[in-house]
Amino acid sequence: MKRLIPLAFLVCSTPALAQSAPEGQGPGRPQRAYASPSALIAADIGFSRLAREKGQWTAFRETADETAEMFEGGRKLAKTLLKDRKDPAAPVKWAPHLAWISCDGTAGLTFGGWAGPSGGNGEYVTVWQRQFKGKVDWKWVLDDGQDLAAPLREVDWAEGKVADCPARRRPAGDPPLQPGSKRERKEDSKLPPLRPLAGAIPASEGGDSKDGQSRDGSLAWRSTVMPDGSRRFTAWIWKNGAMTEVIARNFKANGA
Repeated sequence: MKRLIPLAFLVCSTPALAQSAPEGQGPGRPQRAYASPSALIAADIGFSRLAREKGQWTAFRETADETAEMFEGGRKLAKTLLKDRKDPAAPVKWAPHLAWISCDGTAGLTFGGWAGPSGGNGEYVTVWQRQFKGKVDWKWVLDDGQDLAAPLREVDWAEGKVADCPARRRPAGDPPLQPGSKRERKEDSKLPPLRPLAGAIPASEGGDSKDGQSRDGSLAWRSTVMPDGSRRFTAWIWKNGAMTEVIARNFKANGA
């Protein structure tokens, strides 16, 4: 792979600008949306840069959510797996190719390619959650990947896509938030309520399977560890009235 870290990125989808429906006119969209795929792409690029500047596992620890999971001999908590792991002399380098984000901007994922310091190439997927406390806007909650016989096809920019906004009815008697108001600023700092998925996704196929979702239910993901150690990762976003599969990757068992 000639170039892993892009000099610039282009988001081929505009951010979701969700508005609530006028009072009495039926279901509307969420009052506020923060859906910017470029934020995810920037977080992933910054993650890779941090690995080069401070060390690979240091970067993983500093950007991981408390619940973050990795896969090494099964599903593991990252904070446990990486607690005493020393940084390699040279880190793996990676860059995102694709990104998907929920309508409300509370969760998203990136997919891209990596290159080892002494050869070797692979692919990865990282799931991100927006942070409502602290100085870091995004932390990762799941990271998985595998080596490949040949590198992924090079891209000139990373492409981002935004989920459609699920229709939501405003609770009775709840007045709309006024842009820039004190109430809106206060609400912005709170963790949004966890809503049901906007639509159905396929049932789990067995194994050690675990689902996750954005706060508004417009993005969902599933990670499954099979008995032989292989994994499957699948994600869906709400598009055109249905939860639509956007990525499905099978990862071989570690060391296979």
